[in-house]
Amino acid sequence: MPAGQRPNFIVILVDDLGYDDIGLHHPRGPDGRSSIGAQTPNIDRLIKRGMSFSNFYSTPLCAMSRAELLTGRDFVRTGTVYNTLGYDSFSLGEATAGDVMQQAGYTTSHFGKWHNGRALGYEPWSRGFNESWLPSDYIHLDNLMRHNGAYKPTEGLMEQVLMDKLLGFLKKRQADGQPFFTYYAPFSIHKSPREEMPKEGTPLDLYFAPEPYLSQVMDLEPRPDPHTARLWAMLKYWDEVLGRLLDFVESSPLAKNTYIMMAGDNGPGLPRSVFDDNFNKLRRMPSGMLGHKGYWDPAIKAAGTEGGLRNHLAVAGPGVPSGSRDDTLLSLADVLPTVADLARAKDTQHMPWSGSSFANLLKPGAQPSKQQQERFFFTMTASGDAKACPHAATLMRDTLPQLSHDRKVLKPQPDLLYQDRNGTGVFKNCIVGRWKDYKWYGANNKVFKFTGDSRVELPCNAVTGPEQQRIAALFDSKAQLWWGSVVAEPHSFTKLVFQLGLNGEAASNVETAGAIQLTRGNVHIKGSAVNFTDTGDNACMQLQVDTPGRYDVAAMYYSRTDALGKGDGQQLNFTFKVSVGTFQQIKADSVPSVKAVLPQTPGMTTKSMGTLELAKSPPNSITEVCAQLVAMHNASKPLAPRNGQPAPQKWFFHLFNLRFVLLDGQGKAAAVAGSPAAAAAAALPAPGSAAGKTNSTAAAAGGKAADTAAAGAAAGKAANSTAAVDVASVAIPPSGSPPEGMPADVPMQVQTEPAKYQNFQPTANMLELERQLRAAASTAGGVAVATHGQPELHLPADAAAATATSAASGMRMGSSSSGVSGAAAAAAVPVSPEQVWRRLQRQHQWPDGQLVFQSMYRPCVIDEANEMCVEDCGLM
Repeated sequence: MPAGQRPNFIVILVDDLGYDDIGLHHPRGPDGRSSIGAQTPNIDRLIKRGMSFSNFYSTPLCAMSRAELLTGRDFVRTGTVYNTLGYDSFSLGEATAGDVMQQAGYTTSHFGKWHNGRALGYEPWSRGFNESWLPSDYIHLDNLMRHNGAYKPTEGLMEQVLMDKLLGFLKKRQADGQPFFTYYAPFSIHKSPREEMPKEGTPLDLYFAPEPYLSQVMDLEPRPDPHTARLWAMLKYWDEVLGRLLDFVESSPLAKNTYIMMAGDNGPGLPRSVFDDNFNKLRRMPSGMLGHKGYWDPAIKAAGTEGGLRNHLAVAGPGVPSGSRDDTLLSLADVLPTVADLARAKDTQHMPWSGSSFANLLKPGAQPSKQQQERFFFTMTASGDAKACPHAATLMRDTLPQLSHDRKVLKPQPDLLYQDRNGTGVFKNCIVGRWKDYKWYGANNKVFKFTGDSRVELPCNAVTGPEQQRIAALFDSKAQLWWGSVVAEPHSFTKLVFQLGLNGEAASNVETAGAIQLTRGNVHIKGSAVNFTDTGDNACMQLQVDTPGRYDVAAMYYSRTDALGKGDGQQLNFTFKVSVGTFQQIKADSVPSVKAVLPQTPGMTTKSMGTLELAKSPPNSITEVCAQLVAMHNASKPLAPRNGQPAPQKWFFHLFNLRFVLLDGQGKAAAVAGSPAAAAAAALPAPGSAAGKTNSTAAAAGGKAADTAAAGAAAGKAANSTAAVDVASVAIPPSGSPPEGMPADVPMQVQTEPAKYQNFQPTANMLELERQLRAAASTAGGVAVATHGQPELHLPADAAAATATSAASGMRMGSSSSGVSGAAAAAAVPVSPEQVWRRLQRQHQWPDGQLVFQSMYRPCVIDEANEMCVEDCGLM
């Protein structure tokens, strides 16, 4: 590396890329060079350019891996425990890689998936990244992204747009010479959530399997099964996108001082039809490793097999020997300490890292230190299968950790023990470990010894007899110490602190899955909702009021009463009370509160419960918001008896979100100067201009910043009185009305020709792909997605849009106007803001009643059979 220069870093975390999803890990074809399986020439090229770490571990699921990578700490230490249920965000007290590298003088950037918190204050632009482009998940064409918090329509294919923005960032850094750290997290190769599947579709439609890539993969011999073929098509496409990044870096001066690191976030996600077929599974996973993402193995009777945890790390950069391989035991937590070490980032502030730098290994002939050779690695195996960690599943859904008198997680406590006083495993059952060649399962003390690349937990590798007893006892003692240190961490098993008015933002979503306490035995967390079952039930979330003032409080919920079928029972109305203050004040009923009747309506519903004057939260105090089911009332006639017996009836009430919106002096959403929302509003066209006529509602938001002073004055009065409560309800706009501040430049017509990128040059395959997708969308009159399963969006009949599936993709894509044919769209038919909003609702599954186009809320669709999100990684 040139003297005096600081290294740059590009860290890539590929979604659902397993160890076997790399061409170099597949058998060679007749020419002796080409893979007969996964086609990844650019991933292979990166590996050949640098060092391959083959004894590298991720975590069971994506949110946990992202937390571990970004903090340099075991994910369970940070507050992240799982992929949803309110445990998929790490504490605001954790320093991210962005924070650490900013302290070291670096410019930082993020492009792609996040899934470390979508609440205000937890997004990447609030967690240490100077530049951030966050897409709407799994919308591959003309994605509405968030740029540093503000919504920005983009034109083109999502992965290509992200790479275009990334390359633009690199060009700026090349020009100004500022060292940079970039975190690039593509959505590929994760398939779309099952909630996106069209009614007449099949699971195959969930793969972004574009042509001509799919045909090229189907030409392989032997021909892959349909699921694997579609996955490999998506992988081949993203590999070409990666190639554009490698081309740019290799041809620029950045090649001399830029490290590129790439890994996957967990094992591959295999559908049952592939996993249960020995040939097809081996075709997909030629390593022969057992299991896959989130899998519980019935033979071992434990989760955490190699197929779900073992991954691969490639590192290329200055001084890294090309084509080298190292089998030192490493994990995602080691990446940040290594980056900081290489950057000579001294005296940065962060929580103690779990990982250690492996910079010493990135040299020719390097040998691991004694500490690296003797390392014990442990992880927790909570996953989509409750059998993986039964105690954690119950704790997260039904009970929650006990709280101490100061409303913090009580430590220690019986619910967080390694094992109980009788020696029965509690969290021990959820832990797996590695040391040297050994692997240990806490659930049953089974031990396996791996030799070379044989990473299979089969009898041939099982350790038995005295050796097993000795090694298991060693692991047990080390794991108990590790778990004790985890529980002692200040952030472990903590949940979000929801921010109101942070940096002047008007809207904040308080997701009830973030509850820190609920009525045990009655209230249960299901996906991203809380289910109430009786009057008196309550759920409480932590809150911090950053901007005092008057807030509208809207409940976003879904309720249904069933008799013989779905929704045919006697209709009910539910009276809820929402209170804000300390827990003791809420118990004493001495704080601001609102009470409202929430009626059953078809599908997802938003209702304003009233407004609250809230004071700024005092320093070093814990403010809470509690929702309580106060009463239930019959809203329709009783059902007639069936066969002389009372009609069977059951009901549920899922409260997803309490949306707080800061209001200005006129009772409308405030846009505070300096916030991303205010900046976006200021950039809107003036009313009366050509662009302003296209979206007059959005243009009207431009003047809201002027009312900040009035709102602040009202808030100052509220700060001196917690008794004053304004229960006047803000009128939710009619169904189909757009929120204030909706971007004026959201396209309603699908362009027929591929997008023009500023920094990205598409390949011929990419151009053909984009033409096909645009033609399919245009012909269909736009591709809009209806929500299947529950909760469903409650839209007016005239808002119905065509649901179509591109034969090339089967994914959500950009659309032309709702109810407008492709031909009409091509003729540039004028469209209204209401039509724009309806299209966005269908595409993003956004409920009505959000008032302001900030931090738009989308519920997690629940599979009622297992009471979980239908696809946990579907949330960002």
